[in-house]
Amino acid sequence: MTVTPAVERLVKASVHLGDADMDRPYVWQHYDEEGLRFALLTAHHILRDTAASVAAARLRAGRPFTEAERILAQVHDAYRDLCGALAGTREADLDASPPDEQWPIREVLRHMLETEKAFLAAIEVALDANRAGRPSEASTAAFKARRQPTEDPSGSRADALNALFRSHVAILRALGPVTDAELDLSSFFWEEQPYPVRFRMHRFEEHMRQHTIQVDKTLAAIGHPPTEAERLVRNVYTALAGVESVAAGLAAGGDTGDMLDRCAVSIDAIAADVERIAG
Repeated sequence: MTVTPAVERLVKASVHLGDADMDRPYVWQHYDEEGLRFALLTAHHILRDTAASVAAARLRAGRPFTEAERILAQVHDAYRDLCGALAGTREADLDASPPDEQWPIREVLRHMLETEKAFLAAIEVALDANRAGRPSEASTAAFKARRQPTEDPSGSRADALNALFRSHVAILRALGPVTDAELDLSSFFWEEQPYPVRFRMHRFEEHMRQHTIQVDKTLAAIGHPPTEAERLVRNVYTALAGVESVAAGLAAGGDTGDMLDRCAVSIDAIAADVERIAG
């Protein structure tokens, strides 16, 4: 058991609980007055504590983060926030049309996925030129050659979420090796002037957060405002992002491995409690 599947088990057990369910009795050590909501708050606490501890251990071991890794951690935080926003959705929610002629959620996701591939291609063209010893320049041909097919969010809710996951993982893998010096390379896209790779990498987060808010508004418009459980789950997902980012690239075992193992066991135990109580 690792941290991510333990969190997914907790999310599955809790995300569709009603507000009244949050008042069901729940006890964690000496804490027994907050109800079942405290299970999700405790999970968030454990994840935050683990992220801080693993980050500190990395520094002690001489494994600091590059600037690109720090930027990608922010992108990953936005991705997990989007996962949280979508966690309580049902199949019909993705294609329900809001009354104000805004896009259905699936179309928002499609736009996000298309844009991510364009952002990534623009960055990779600049990196390719630099690594080949050439200056970066605007090239429609190079951009088209680098642009990967857009992940398709069609099908079931699970299919759409998997498309988001595949696109996100491709970004992390492609840009994880970017050096600090490469962040200042000129990258060309649709604008009349180039922008540095650093700017383009940050755009992944800002664009995702912009459209996560659109998802929030759409859910409210179709009659699905967030429940308390959904809000708490969203917090848990963003805390998970912190653990996943600081743990990325670490070998199994050692102090950090023990920290992650303890975190996974603790979260899994909380999930089991929620399953039993909500049963």
